[in-house]
Amino acid sequence: MASLRFSKKSLASLLGKKLSDAEITESLTLLGMPVDGIDGDEVLVDVTPNRPDMYSVEGVARALSAFLGLAPGLREYAAEDSGMAVEVDASVKKVRPFIACAVARNVPVDDELLVSLIALQEKLHDTVGRKRRKVAIGFTDLDKLAPPFTYRAVGPREVKFIPLEQKEEWTPERILAELKQGRDYGYIIMGHKKYPLIADSAGNVVALPPIITAEKVKVTPGTRAIFIDVTGTSEHAVNDALTIICCALADRGAEIGSVSISRDGKKEATPRLAPRDSTLRLKRMNALLGREFSAEEVVKLLSRMGHAAEAAGTAVSVLSPCYRTDLLNEADLFEDVAIPFGYNNFEPTLPSFVTSGAPSAREERTEFVRELLLGLGYTETLQPFLSSEEAQFKKTLAPGTPAARIKNPLTENATLFRTWCIPSLLETLALNKNAPMPQKVFELGDVAVIEKGKPVETRKLACAICGPKASFNEMRSAVEALYRELGIAIKLEPLKHPTFIPGRAATVMSKGEAVGAFGEIHPQVLNNFGIEQPTAVFEMECCGQI
Repeated sequence: MASLRFSKKSLASLLGKKLSDAEITESLTLLGMPVDGIDGDEVLVDVTPNRPDMYSVEGVARALSAFLGLAPGLREYAAEDSGMAVEVDASVKKVRPFIACAVARNVPVDDELLVSLIALQEKLHDTVGRKRRKVAIGFTDLDKLAPPFTYRAVGPREVKFIPLEQKEEWTPERILAELKQGRDYGYIIMGHKKYPLIADSAGNVVALPPIITAEKVKVTPGTRAIFIDVTGTSEHAVNDALTIICCALADRGAEIGSVSISRDGKKEATPRLAPRDSTLRLKRMNALLGREFSAEEVVKLLSRMGHAAEAAGTAVSVLSPCYRTDLLNEADLFEDVAIPFGYNNFEPTLPSFVTSGAPSAREERTEFVRELLLGLGYTETLQPFLSSEEAQFKKTLAPGTPAARIKNPLTENATLFRTWCIPSLLETLALNKNAPMPQKVFELGDVAVIEKGKPVETRKLACAICGPKASFNEMRSAVEALYRELGIAIKLEPLKHPTFIPGRAATVMSKGEAVGAFGEIHPQVLNNFGIEQPTAVFEMECCGQI
């Protein structure tokens, strides 16, 4: 959740009414935004991630205004054509393809508004923007610019400008290498040969997104017109962020102007401030909420969440405000009915049928295996389902196999779903190499294998012994004991695999099929993981055996 600080004075000014501390606490809590504390004029609130429109005092006031009945119903916003345009060059496609812009005129910029605006900007950066990777927002003084604008990619040394809070000109290359903002966020564009740049018709640099804006055009107290640029890698997220910002400024009395964005021969005006229409099915909602709401009740309740609604037979037609970017389907509207009704007002009822829980046969067999291994002196571990190419294949020297990969991984350690469990146990042993030896660990965990081009989840058992006397024969004893207790007849065949020492590995066969493998880990693999003691491992397919 995002933490938001705002002053009661600002809230009262936007609401047109002063609320007591108790009223603020109760109302925001009912909206799902718990108040962490009120200290004098300052209120600290935890804002749920699905309501980015409430990342500012303007958004909080807007929501409370409808919820408390001060101004229920739909709050509409509009953007007049500013006559300004942004030409998007094809060169930005590979680095940061999307941009949306707007103009805010007659903005009463003072210190209070600047603090609120910057706080909203940073919270959108950190949440919707994924630390500026997905979305980055810039504010500049329009009166110091000469539209129209261009959005293009430039070389690391192609242009120079004075970055925000600096006194001399810098190249993009130097900004990324030396400026704090460049060091913090430069990784987002560092791998590209060219960097995105916004400039006006006079050649003045507006911003080097997602890093920094230019000092010459910064917004200060007294600024009357703001040019807002939002760039990113997701067109949807870029437009959502711009909408939220424009609504916050409009609530402060600003006049919003649209900007024409020209890209790939097409033109589009941003921001998108039109309300969105949808239909709420009463029968489905009542079934899910467990209460019979009439259409008239739903209309009134939705108005307290900022919607305009109208009964239409067995359904309700709904117009939702543009800033409610969290609304994905009608289930979100059901929630907007339940919130103002009050969750405490729903009558709890017991199920009309009797059920009794019991473990599945698979889980009973899994528990039996778990007890066997605990009896053999092994300690159970829990490992993450996600792994990496490095751990699964490179460190183990194993040949690469098809794996279900994460399209946009957040870290290098979680780029794919693991295909076997042994690498996970080796990572655990490496982290505990200073613990007393020997170490005997096991895992009953899931992996994802590719079958007919699609990932299929399956369960595996993996064991590992690490210590001075860990050997093929010690692991063999454990394997044979395990299969004997499971009542499965097996035989062993030699195995050649780069993860194991040649001649010290075996395939476990049952009824003519390979059902597992074990052996001593190759010294190079041990070195790759940073393990200093001999290690033997075993892995088996659970499906059909456990």
